[in-house]
Amino acid sequence: MDGTPPQIKAAAVDDPAAFAKKFSEMHLLAGLAASRHLENDPDVRSKIEWLRQGVLANAARDELYRTAQVGDDEAKRYYDAHAGDFVDYTLQHLVIRYHGSEIPLRQGQKDLSEAEARAQSEELRRQLRAGQDFSKLIEQRTDDLSSKADDGVLPETASRHLLPEIALGIAALKEDEISQPIRTGFGYHLVRVVKRTQNTFEDAKPHIVILLKDADVDRQIEALKQDHPTRFDASLLSRRD
Repeated sequence: MDGTPPQIKAAAVDDPAAFAKKFSEMHLLAGLAASRHLENDPDVRSKIEWLRQGVLANAARDELYRTAQVGDDEAKRYYDAHAGDFVDYTLQHLVIRYHGSEIPLRQGQKDLSEAEARAQSEELRRQLRAGQDFSKLIEQRTDDLSSKADDGVLPETASRHLLPEIALGIAALKEDEISQPIRTGFGYHLVRVVKRTQNTFEDAKPHIVILLKDADVDRQIEALKQDHPTRFDASLLSRRD
């Protein structure tokens, strides 16, 4: 099945009998279409051409990616400039929701304004600085019920996969330090850094190579578009034969 799309291969593995039935039907119907020369129908010919161009475009992108070269020096320069993107964090957080945030309002709960939510989070941070136990405050006050059962502790996450606001708000923190209130679409967060692990260049290198190869492909495609400008006429899509 060389050249078969991955999703088709996956379907064959998941349910071989169903795949065999569907593939057999497709093969028989394609043969019937060929015997009736349906490939000459303008609508069918147009659809085949769309599919052909899609396959060729994907093949060209894959070839650009395969041949893109990323040297160790280039990868190391990227790592040095973006070392903060290659930190793994274990975080503990408390969230105070505000009106319109993505955390739903619980029955009987006051729907705080943003100003009220920020003021509450600032007051809680003052309590923490005075010695209040973070876990106890989480149990009493957090609106993030999904992490409350785990004492507010989130699974270990690479910094580049954190919400940008969270990543920025904790970037300068050391282990066991607690952030200022951080606003996200979920509410105002107080975040404690439980564990902070800086990945080495060798650990980060495979991901960096992918990033740089993708960037090189994008540059080549952009250059191709600059060299071959096209004009899109949207009215063509609304025309009927």
